[in-house]
This record gives sequence, C-alpha cells and structure tokens, in this order.
Amino acid sequence: MYIKVVLDIPSKDFSNVHVIASWILILLVLGNLQVECHPYLNQSKLLEFCKSKDIVLVAYSALGSHRHPNWVEKDSPYVLEDPTLKAIAKKHNRSPGQVALRYQVQRGVVVLAKSFSEKRIKDNFQIFDFELTPEDMKAIDGLNRNFRYAKLLFAVDHPYYPFSEEY
Repeated sequence: MYIKVVLDIPSKDFSNVHVIASWILILLVLGNLQVECHPYLNQSKLLEFCKSKDIVLVAYSALGSHRHPNWVEKDSPYVLEDPTLKAIAKKHNRSPGQVALRYQVQRGVVVLAKSFSEKRIKDNFQIFDFELTPEDMKAIDGLNRNFRYAKLLFAVDHPYYPFSEEY
C-alpha cells in the first residue's frame, strides 16, 4: 500500500538525481530500532513486530538504570535487585546483570551494555557460555511492568508523548 501511494505522487520535472532519490526513499527500510528494553520493560510486542519486519531490536538500559537523581526517579525499582532475577542468577552461578543480558541475547535482541568498570565489562562478555532454560525465560518475561526509566521529559510537548501506543 505504501509503495502504491509513493508511486502515485506526480513527478513533474524530475531529473535522474530526483528519480534515483525517490527510489532510495521507496527502497529504504529500517534496519534496526534502538529502544529502552530490560526485564521491567521487555518490549515483547515490539520485538515480535520488529522480527516480522526483519528489523533488529537494539536494547539500551538493558540492566535497568541506576538511581542517579538527574536521570531516574528516586523510588524507581532496581532491576538487578529483583528476587526472581537474583534466584535465576544464583542457579546459574552468574550475576543478575549477566542473566539480564543473556535474557536479551537469547530473545534475539542486540544489547548495548555500558560500563566504566573493567571488571563489569569482562563480566558482560561472560554471557555466551550458558543458556537460560525456557522456565527461566518465562519467569523473566513475567517481570515485565512496562516501566520506563527514561521518561524523556524533553519531549513532553510532543503529540505522541508519553508513548500512548502499546508498542
């Protein structure tokens, strides 16, 4: 439908550059989508939509977020302290952070994991030598609260704020 709409646009006085540019616009597809995604905001419906369109979902804040007063509200839940995540981590002899990262990778999500600590950077790479069980994955799926750490307050005047779409 979208291609038909684009092809029906009148094209008067187009040069070859304009024609090539219009083809680029028609053929241009989204390759990846970067969103906040962690066990408390697992974006499962958005992930399924992206997979159906061959779009790679990229997670930022995959470990939730720390409670920096300029970034996150003081009473926000802390993902890495979640009892379910801690129990799964203990079962696999891992940290809750490693379990949260593995969860995303196992779902086919690309993870952006930021750290300034050399130890944590090394720990973040230790997620490829174990697998979460289907029961673990289901338990982590159950942690979803549709909770956003990034409130994006700079966008409060935008007509689509605050993310009224389900995904």
